[in-house]
Amino acid sequence: MKRTSYLQYDEEIQLGKKPLYVWGYGKTGNFVCRLEINAAGIAVYSGKKGGKCLSDVGWETLLRKLGG
Repeated sequence: MKRTSYLQYDEEIQLGKKPLYVWGYGKTGNFVCRLEINAAGIAVYSGKKGGKCLSDVGWETLLRKLGG
């Protein structure tokens, strides 16, 4: 079964294979993490250049991990 995802920003946008990136920075302006969201799920990366994968899960697995 094909997964679909949407990003809401004034209107719904269907996400595909190409991820949406969100970069996180700390209070000092240093890079903290990168969040990648696509139709299949979510991935979180950390490290100085964002090369360390902390989690890469599908939507169903994410909800199980979060206790939903």
